[in-house]
Amino acid sequence: MNLVTGATGLLGTHVLLELLSRGEEVKALYRSEGSKEEVKSVFAFYQSEGLFSKINWVQGDVMDVFSLIDAMEGVDHVIHCAAIVSYHKKDRKEMYRINVEGTTNVVSAALEAGVKKLCHVSSIAALRRAEDGATVTEEGEWVDSELNTHYGITKHLAEMEVWRGIQEGLNAVIVNPGLIIGPGNFDRSSGSLFSKLNEGFKFYPPGGTGFVGAADTARLIVLSTKSDMNEERYIAVSESLTMKEVFSQISAELGKPLPEREAKPWMLKVARFVEAMKELFTGKKALVTRETVLNASSRYYYSSEKSKKVFAMEYTPIAQCIQQTAVYFKQKR
Repeated sequence: MNLVTGATGLLGTHVLLELLSRGEEVKALYRSEGSKEEVKSVFAFYQSEGLFSKINWVQGDVMDVFSLIDAMEGVDHVIHCAAIVSYHKKDRKEMYRINVEGTTNVVSAALEAGVKKLCHVSSIAALRRAEDGATVTEEGEWVDSELNTHYGITKHLAEMEVWRGIQEGLNAVIVNPGLIIGPGNFDRSSGSLFSKLNEGFKFYPPGGTGFVGAADTARLIVLSTKSDMNEERYIAVSESLTMKEVFSQISAELGKPLPEREAKPWMLKVARFVEAMKELFTGKKALVTRETVLNASSRYYYSSEKSKKVFAMEYTPIAQCIQQTAVYFKQKR
């Protein structure tokens, strides 16, 4: 039996699908009935409606340790996907609460329930920022830096809670995905890239980072959870690409003009101001913030050689992931 937290999110949905496709039994932690609809929609997109009916839904919250202990009854493996991904100042307090305190509760509940293994889904944002263009591997240690976003800090602190659990006897692994591309909610996280580029963008930011498909990430998570490996971390990145490459590929799949000009620092400042004004008058959160600009202005490289060697992982090209996600996006629109 497996318990998945954050089961209604982009990655959690794909983890459910991967587990069920393997004939595994699944408990899916959810907070509201409405959040199940996106999961159902994604399963239908993959023509897996029959698997959706096999999900054992359990209402609960990572901030309620007692609901977690109840949910973990009879559970062998816990896959902890629940997190807030945000680069907006207004979300910071809640992000620290859910990402750090929530992980503390999951680890404590797993120890209390005596589960066999925990897989904690972290992020490449929790790894060191290599400013020299070096490729980041699992061996790189966290370094305090002005380049770290608050999201990255929360994921690093969450990892510290997992290592605390390991010291107390918990078997656990950590997976650090890059920016995840896949069918899901287009108002959140990486999905918002498709929504924004669908409006038509003339500019692209100068940086780049690691990208990975949602299905590939889910596969690595399940493989590492079911393996004998403990006290290990695995980077999940298909390709380290520039934002120009990714913006252009998404725009092309959506039938929008390709962004032609690199956004200079002054342009990014203007974009931040414009987005702030939009937020002020519409109430819709700005997508361009100081931290998104920080993220998109630097180039980082990541290696998934460890997961390829240990689990024979084969990663889907990002162009293919974008193409599939664009099809889902058009269906939803």
